Amino acid sequence: MSQTIKRFWKEVHVVPSAVPPGHEIRLDGRSFRLPGGNPLIVASRALADRIAEEWRSIVPGAAFRTSDLPLTQMAGTQIERIAPDRQQIIGGLMAYGESDLLCYRATGTLGREQDALFDPVLDLFEARYGVRPPITRSLLPSHAGIEVQGAYAAALDGLDDAALTCAAVCAPATGSLILAIGLAEGWIDVVSACAMASVEERHQMAQWGEDDALLQEMGRNADDMSAALDFVTLSHEKASNEA
Repeated sequence: MSQTIKRFWKEVHVVPSAVPPGHEIRLDGRSFRLPGGNPLIVASRALADRIAEEWRSIVPGAAFRTSDLPLTQMAGTQIERIAPDRQQIIGGLMAYGESDLLCYRATGTLGREQDALFDPVLDLFEARYGVRPPITRSLLPSHAGIEVQGAYAAALDGLDDAALTCAAVCAPATGSLILAIGLAEGWIDVVSACAMASVEERHQMAQWGEDDALLQEMGRNADDMSAALDFVTLSHEKASNEA
């Protein structure tokens, strides 16, 4: 749940961390502590600067939610959840592979729309990992199989902590582990992922009219994915700008 708080600081600074390499975000000269007690320290200066801008953008005295600071939230997730226990996060993400959006298809017009959108992504996954996840048009559960599960696990294990953080945001936003992996690895873009994640909803609205609640949810998911891609891109800027 997103906590509501008021801006209590005047200045935000990025300073070198006590144990390099790293950049710490400080409020009024004091370390900002995450819920688990860790200081907010990231490896990339580019990411640290953008996180600092999130905090500076809050109007003095204004109430805001922690969800208004998406890069801060993702940095906290990486520091306090992913870095200490990657395997737990990977295990949770694997569940999305068992009910992956791209593998469950409808029949009729919607099914043909899904085929046109989803099959090229499965082609890319197969080219990268040598296996093709099975698809079904049944409502009954379909098991991915040992080889596909192994490919999912290998893909997730190959992500660094920042990219795994990105995948952990994108999997629930899309309902697809495959899309989350593609976004984190950079071979799927946000616009395409949003189109695939919302194909059923858009199909229904084309028949029955727009649904404001659905449109808002689709917008939130798109924002989450965009922020996750910003997070991993900024995290990786260290390699080119600070080596």
